[in-house]
Amino acid sequence: MAKSIRAKNKMASRARKRLVTHYAVTDAARTQRLSDKLLGKDKKTGEMDVEGDAEGDEIKEGDEEMKEEPKKVSTSGRRGSRREEWRLSKGMSAKPKRRGMGCKPTRRR
Repeated sequence: MAKSIRAKNKMASRARKRLVTHYAVTDAARTQRLSDKLLGKDKKTGEMDVEGDAEGDEIKEGDEEMKEEPKKVSTSGRRGSRREEWRLSKGMSAKPKRRGMGCKPTRRR
């Protein structure tokens, strides 16, 4: 039988790798980088803090964008399938032309 990713032995071996092997350094660096990003300590926001007024300008621009009414999306009717999009991109009609009577051909004797 196949073993699940959530199996106890799989999870235990991954935890052991994070603590014991050379991967521990990489994992710790990744965890720190993600932690800094979530706390807003990444380099991009640090540069904005130095400028000072740039943050206020961004907030005002964001408010103006939020005031605009969003484009309405139609939720009724049929939606084109991926196959139809591909056919249209190749210059064909969205649906191929039907041939015959629209049913399985009869057996010839």
